[in-house]
Amino acid sequence: MSEPSFTVPTSFQVSNNNGSQEEEKKAGYVNYEVEPGFTIRLRQNIDPTMDPKKLKRIVSNRVAAQKSRWKKLQYIDDLVTKSRDLDWQVSLLRSQVEMASEQKRCLEREQLELKESMSGWIQRFISDQREIEANTAEIERLKKKIADMI
Repeated sequence: MSEPSFTVPTSFQVSNNNGSQEEEKKAGYVNYEVEPGFTIRLRQNIDPTMDPKKLKRIVSNRVAAQKSRWKKLQYIDDLVTKSRDLDWQVSLLRSQVEMASEQKRCLEREQLELKESMSGWIQRFISDQREIEANTAEIERLKKKIADMI
């Protein structure tokens, strides 16, 4: 999982800006700045005058929930990235399989042609052997005939 682009606070101070919170109460939410640049929103039903420990716990839970949501989004982004990488690998391997299949077909055709060619050569060799045997037999017959004439 990649690192967050912003720091998620683990300790914080709750700042109470009374002027701005009064305006925000009208909208139904109270914003608390946990750290500079990191603000959380609390619903209006949370009394800003409540015990600071309780408010700190509520804010801490909100921060933890936000951190959890952020981690979940990062996890999903990582899964999407891995999925894209795997899709790319699958497409690459498919093209390699297609190339290997085409090469196999070409080699099988070449093998068939070579077998046919060898078969022709073998038939010619057998035919030549028979002709040689027939000629050898004819020579022997003629030699006997000549020997009988003498």
